[in-house]
Amino acid sequence: MNTKKLKTYILYVLVIAIFFVILSVIFSFHAIYTGVKNICVEAKMEFGQDCAQSLVLYIQSDDHTEKDKTHAVWALGQLADKDVLPFLENLQQEYDCQEDLQKSKMCYEIYKAIKWCTHGNATSWMYKNREKW
Repeated sequence: MNTKKLKTYILYVLVIAIFFVILSVIFSFHAIYTGVKNICVEAKMEFGQDCAQSLVLYIQSDDHTEKDKTHAVWALGQLADKDVLPFLENLQQEYDCQEDLQKSKMCYEIYKAIKWCTHGNATSWMYKNREKW
């Protein structure tokens, strides 16, 4: 194979690889957005507040499983809303997550949510129009 054909082949492979990376990022962002929107809509239907406050009430409710509450904490982290930081910090103490983040899935999600609410994350821009949900 001559060098011109090799360069063309490498270029095609590179373009295809970039295409699949971009497609994967778009798919991932869509999956994250859909997951956050679904739990927010469910919480808003139940509690009638804005998304973040409804998620807080959802987590505090005794009517939901630990798995559902963990998903709601994840959604709060995705929203990266600084207003829920005091709630998340109290939740961290309630679950005694100070030292061992691997203690439970909930502790790990609380840790991430606090970090993202404090420093932001790569997806929070997607939820600017969440009042319309």
